Amino acid sequence: MFDVVVIGSGMAGISLASELSINLSVCVLEKENLLSYHSTGRSMAFYIESYGNETVRKLTTASKSFFKNFENIYSDRKLLNKRGVLHIANNKQGPNIKHLYDNLCKTNNNFYLLNKSQTLDLLPCLKDEYVKSSVYDIEASEIDVNLMYDIFLKKLKKNNGSIIKDIQIKDFVYTDNSWEISSNKNTVRSKILVNAAGAWCDEVAIQAKVKKINLVPKKRTIFCFKPKDIQLQNNWPLATDVDENFYFKVENETVIASPADETPMSPQDAQPDELDIAIGVERIKNSTKFQFNSITNKWAGLRSFVEDKTPVIGFDKNINNFFWFAGQGGFGIQTSPVLAKIASNMILGKDNEYFEKEFQIDLNSLNVRRFNSI
Repeated sequence: MFDVVVIGSGMAGISLASELSINLSVCVLEKENLLSYHSTGRSMAFYIESYGNETVRKLTTASKSFFKNFENIYSDRKLLNKRGVLHIANNKQGPNIKHLYDNLCKTNNNFYLLNKSQTLDLLPCLKDEYVKSSVYDIEASEIDVNLMYDIFLKKLKKNNGSIIKDIQIKDFVYTDNSWEISSNKNTVRSKILVNAAGAWCDEVAIQAKVKKINLVPKKRTIFCFKPKDIQLQNNWPLATDVDENFYFKVENETVIASPADETPMSPQDAQPDELDIAIGVERIKNSTKFQFNSITNKWAGLRSFVEDKTPVIGFDKNINNFFWFAGQGGFGIQTSPVLAKIASNMILGKDNEYFEKEFQIDLNSLNVRRFNSI
């Protein structure tokens, strides 16, 4: 018997479980043999305050202290490696880049509007004729996802939290304000059930006889290559098209790129599609000087969104002991520190006034009860 059972061991589930373990007994249930097997383990994670809608950007900024304050006296590893991000516009996208810049400046001041020459100075691999201007997010940084995950995992274990892997749930039974979860291994009971199953959140809800939130898993494809003609620099900023048609970064003499695809599909072990890779290759070759003939690696993952692309957090309207922690799309890792604290406060009955006032986060925009279907 636990106070809380969390379904899903991705960054969402493990961050909230670790936060709750300070005050409650917690068990994480994971259907795979490996922890963080799906989206978290496949992420090209960056900390980007210029990514997502206004709520997401505020959540990212509110998480900054977690990343900045981390220190490990036993290692020189850092959570963040500052690289910067260039949101690039071609000749047809000039109005879009100005619109992006004006929106970003409403919530933060890390951003610079650059002309063609300034953009090419930072990223000389771009084609001169392709670039019109860019927005430079100077604070954007790579995230050491493995280190971040390990911080949450160690905290959970230190507080005697439990993890059960390779578990196939057969049934959820809700009686007397508590949950009984039967599986292929044993029966687990808890007072509160947290749905942090990523792309599978709606399927978990249906199995638990809770109305779904119409979550849509969307495939994102990544491919890698080594250019024949250009000397790569690991300190180049991440490059992304202002309309999210592609993005790429350099890592260990390799370019890691994506066509920024968002293909709706059912929850599954996502695999890369050759057509998506071909589209990505064409977009990269049209915008850069890179010449390459082969792909050295490729993979895909699922990023799950609701219609407004804002996280879904809160107790279900009809079953107070069922807690949603879903819809974290492609920003779940960079926002997980603050989302875990906000969700933990909700579960523990504490207020989130600090986040509302300090970062002007509208918690109503996160509340699961905003959905008419629930």
